[in-house]
Amino acid sequence: MDVNHIRITNLKRIISENYGGSIHKFAKENGRHSSQFYNLFKGDRSFGQKLARALEVSLKLAPLTLDKSPDEEVIMDKIALIKQYNTNTPLDNSKTKISNDVFAIEKNIIDAHGWQIDQLHGIIMHDESMVPTIPHKGKVLIDTSQTEITDGKIYTLAKDNDIFIKRVFHKDGSGFEAKSDNEQYGSLCFTSDKEINVIGRVLCLLNKIL
Repeated sequence: MDVNHIRITNLKRIISENYGGSIHKFAKENGRHSSQFYNLFKGDRSFGQKLARALEVSLKLAPLTLDKSPDEEVIMDKIALIKQYNTNTPLDNSKTKISNDVFAIEKNIIDAHGWQIDQLHGIIMHDESMVPTIPHKGKVLIDTSQTEITDGKIYTLAKDNDIFIKRVFHKDGSGFEAKSDNEQYGSLCFTSDKEINVIGRVLCLLNKIL
């Protein structure tokens, strides 16, 4: 859909919803001649940038509103954009740095599991230690509110200047073992969150619940 058609579609919707479908009423209230819009809708003239920006001001719309595809708006209403931790960036005082990158997940998945969107972050897997569960460069979603260890679940952990993703188990007595699903990689034992910072539980790989 080209921008001329997008602008016409959006303007028709505005006239239908706010002016009872009356081009004459719309034109009069916005200080324009109705013939301008009849010709526009018939395709006798193009919906140029100057007119689009002027109408947005007159209608008190945000800049470029008329240029936004209705299909895009519908899609974005269904998508949540999640901030992404940068696993390749060293940590300062065991705290992650958040990059400007985002990735998308459908809002109905978040709602179905009762996740809180402000507690969600993304991680890109930086090695093959969790293969086959999580592939190298696989994108996972983590919940930073879930820092209490549940046996056998996957967590994003931080130690010194490293972030890593492991499956965590309770050990006999006290302490935990963080294991790789890929047996070629080692495991790590720790006794408390003073040794390891539990950033959050890994919820899903893209749309695959873990």
